[in-house]
Amino acid sequence: MPQVIYADNLTEAYGTEKCRRIRQHIFTELSPIAGDLAAHYVKTAERSSFEQANHALIDIHDQLRIEDLNLCADPEELLNAAKCFAEKCYLARNRAQSPSDAYQACLRVVDHYQVKRPSIKGDNLEPALNRMCCHRWWYRRIQILRLRKIETISRNIELVSRLRGTYASDYTIHVKRKQKERNRLYLASTFVGNENGELFSLQNLADRSVSNPAIRRAELMVRIRGFEMVADHLGHVGEFYTLTTPSRMHACLHHGAINPRYDETTVLQAHEYLTHQWSLIRAELHRQGIQPYGFRVVEPHHDGTPHWHLLLFMPDKHREAVRSVMRHYALLDSGNEPGAQEHRFKAVAIDPEKGTAAGYIAKYIAKNIDGYALDQDLYGNDAVKASERITAWANTWGIRQFQQIGGPSVTVWRQLRKLDKADDPELEAIRRSATASDWAAFMLAMGNPETPHRSHAIKPFYDESKQLNPLTEEVYSPLIGRYGDTAPLRVAGIVWKGMNLSTRKHVWTLFKVDSEDVTLRSEAQAERTQCHAGAVSLGLVSITVPTPFHHQEVIHEYPTQH
Repeated sequence: MPQVIYADNLTEAYGTEKCRRIRQHIFTELSPIAGDLAAHYVKTAERSSFEQANHALIDIHDQLRIEDLNLCADPEELLNAAKCFAEKCYLARNRAQSPSDAYQACLRVVDHYQVKRPSIKGDNLEPALNRMCCHRWWYRRIQILRLRKIETISRNIELVSRLRGTYASDYTIHVKRKQKERNRLYLASTFVGNENGELFSLQNLADRSVSNPAIRRAELMVRIRGFEMVADHLGHVGEFYTLTTPSRMHACLHHGAINPRYDETTVLQAHEYLTHQWSLIRAELHRQGIQPYGFRVVEPHHDGTPHWHLLLFMPDKHREAVRSVMRHYALLDSGNEPGAQEHRFKAVAIDPEKGTAAGYIAKYIAKNIDGYALDQDLYGNDAVKASERITAWANTWGIRQFQQIGGPSVTVWRQLRKLDKADDPELEAIRRSATASDWAAFMLAMGNPETPHRSHAIKPFYDESKQLNPLTEEVYSPLIGRYGDTAPLRVAGIVWKGMNLSTRKHVWTLFKVDSEDVTLRSEAQAERTQCHAGAVSLGLVSITVPTPFHHQEVIHEYPTQH
């Protein structure tokens, strides 16, 4: 293993023979990050002593080795561990006298290995028990735990900073790239078909949805511009705020050196701190009858510590009250520390004479999605590469980067864009504003921007009825999940004046093929293609599918299940 050999060579001059054997054992067990650990060992030995370096290395090993679970093991070993833990839960469940006893016994196993507990709804413990007895659930949880542990350690030993890996460690970026490639291969080799014989690859559909960074960015900018137009129409003002965490939550100082005040707060803990802070701010504003509307953007500092940007609109008379409330809560924790008054809370008034609010926030949107139209980030890195690291950071920690505050439901907006022409003139006017990407008109049609969603004229329709799969003639309920719990209801349309208007036109079924050997060609070129499937009995059916890459229609021959 090259990493282990490199690590041994780098540290061989430090300590006794016993120290070298211990280090070699640790580097072997933690081989994916052995090189970085060795470099940190040398740095610690030179700053303090090799004894201190030994203690630091052993501490990292203890974080990544939970008895028989080595979080740095290869995927096959982790899968075997997941099967073992699921079996432990299964046996504990069978020995228990009641579901409650079984739940507590399984939780002890879950807590021992430090994975996140399954959520429960009400008094029904069966779905949680089913999860804890499933190796797939364990494997997903272990993978998340592994990446977050390694990323936390990387941040603690100065591997996440403007001097090394900005926003996220190089290890995490490598893992996320491989994951995206696996996802792409899966989407490209998985198709959905409907009762009319039409099939589409999931990759093609993803490219046409908000999963596509360009479409996601465009939709966000349409909504932000719509908010600004409505604010101008109502005579409201725009404010741009920045909220940051106390110094003790930052692993590194601005110039990249280690922060002596850092208390090893994780990225997720820092984000939860800001989330709690915002909940206090919103509660106080609500008590004062103030309901600003706009957008929130979460992005990392160079060391991965999150901070928030908020673009909010409000009547001018509320401007000072909002600033006062936000500053108060921003400085509640360690408000007297050096730099707190200048950096923990910033407010900038949007001046229409200097530029639009949408233009002001556009660079933050682009930087956090795909780096569109930007040359560099704040630290001089290529904008496209920086956006990749930022999205990997958000994905690793499960942080929602963008969130709308106030205004109408974007779910309703998206459903209206799928709806056919409506007979009701009032609904048709709203539908046209949505299909024309006019968020301002849509927003005004839905009511005051400060009006809560529950008071809007149009609400999402969630279909709870059983459905018939025309391919298999099987009646199924979309409400029951894999583990026996109630699955989240899927949006199926809108509710208008008490009527449920469905936007579902087809029933779709998944088809998996064994390879990506699917050649697309236009009718003019008269090329032929064939997908080969192996696991199930498949036949070939010729269908016509629209494609965004050609004006002509493309002929495919895809497999369809008998």
